[in-house]
Amino acid sequence: MPQAVEPPRDCFDALARADAVFERRPTTPTREGCRVDEAVMLTRATIPLNRPTLMTCPLAHALAAFEREVVQPAAQRHFGRTVVQLVHYGSYVCKPQTGRNDRLSEHAFGRAIDIGGFELEGKTVVNVRQHWADRGSRGAFLRDVAKGACRHFNIVLTPKTDFAHANHLHLDIGRFTKCDA
Repeated sequence: MPQAVEPPRDCFDALARADAVFERRPTTPTREGCRVDEAVMLTRATIPLNRPTLMTCPLAHALAAFEREVVQPAAQRHFGRTVVQLVHYGSYVCKPQTGRNDRLSEHAFGRAIDIGGFELEGKTVVNVRQHWADRGSRGAFLRDVAKGACRHFNIVLTPKTDFAHANHLHLDIGRFTKCDA
């Protein structure tokens, strides 16, 4: 599986050129070893988020490309509409990997985001927990989006992975690779 695309040399400029809405934030390491380098508080990559979230600029850059190249085309294909809001459950949180207390999660470095769903024009909501197994357009959309995410992120975990991911798509740009779409 290919590695996620490297962000441009000046990630902040590239993110601004993508029309993202963000504020740069300082790196603030914790005693536990958590830290977000090249930190941004992201409000919108190309699609508005349900709330701002802290992450690395490279993750925000990958998210913008994913929204532009995967999410919006899939929404047009399946619904003939655009996504107007990306619903996430968070990016940065200082915590260990699920099921492993000996290693910090990519969330602890702002290199992961958990996506719970998408709101389309006309108030249609596509929710990972409710619609992943759906045999109609909502389920097909989510599965297409997850497969496409593997071109932009190093790790893609879905409800197919395990119970811990039953309600979201975990997308990260860490050093390991896994596409569980």
